[in-house]
Amino acid sequence: MDIQWYPGHMAKAKREIGEYLKQVDLVVELVDARAPADSRNPDLKSLHRKPTVVAVTKADLADPQATNMWLAFWCEQNDACAVLDLQTGTGLRELFTAMHSRLSSRRRAARALVAGIPNVGKSTLINRLAGANRAKTGAKPGVTRGRQWIKARGMQFLDTPGVLWPKFDDQETAIRLALIAAIRDDIYDQEETAQWLLNHLQEHYPAVLSSRYGKNEDTHWLETIALRRGLLKSGGVPDTERAAKALVQDFRLGRLGRISLQWPKR
Repeated sequence: MDIQWYPGHMAKAKREIGEYLKQVDLVVELVDARAPADSRNPDLKSLHRKPTVVAVTKADLADPQATNMWLAFWCEQNDACAVLDLQTGTGLRELFTAMHSRLSSRRRAARALVAGIPNVGKSTLINRLAGANRAKTGAKPGVTRGRQWIKARGMQFLDTPGVLWPKFDDQETAIRLALIAAIRDDIYDQEETAQWLLNHLQEHYPAVLSSRYGKNEDTHWLETIALRRGLLKSGGVPDTERAAKALVQDFRLGRLGRISLQWPKR
């Protein structure tokens, strides 16, 4: 399986972000706590030298031990960061503290560009800051397309579309991005992606599968999930494709528990 996804609107958005960066004082880069390294776009760093704050979203879905390890790793790298729960607003105070630590004193209101890959929570953060549904949100990639300036808490924030990079050289990175819904579901083999997730769970979270789906006497977890969920084709054959979708959805919604897909390399 070779996952690649870089539609035309992303190439256009990347060019526009390069222009917007000239107008801002700071970049707030959102990353998904379940895959913090893979959800940082390597192209973004090449576009600017602005002060940057890493905002870690969806921490409520990630393994807290792994998240703490990432925070320690970034601290060693002298990166400013904050962990956010955008559903409750937890962590916003820490985010503003981190932003101000990277800003020099100035008379006008500081401007920050909110950047990140698709479906990492950029528009949700903007709405949290503004205290209203000012920016469009959605649980799939590609919702934000245009430029949106939002005033909030004495600062101006520019919401930008989610952008990936043109080619994934590491297919495990692509799989992790697919699992966190940064890549559109219809452009990759969901059974193969689900099998990668199964292998990851069996290695790092061995009790999760039996806790959620019951004990399995063999290694064919997709068939087991299909049978337990009544996901059958004609003749009673387990529908492993629908089982794969159900497994991935359970992961995305946190029904499997707090699962991380990667840890920092030391």
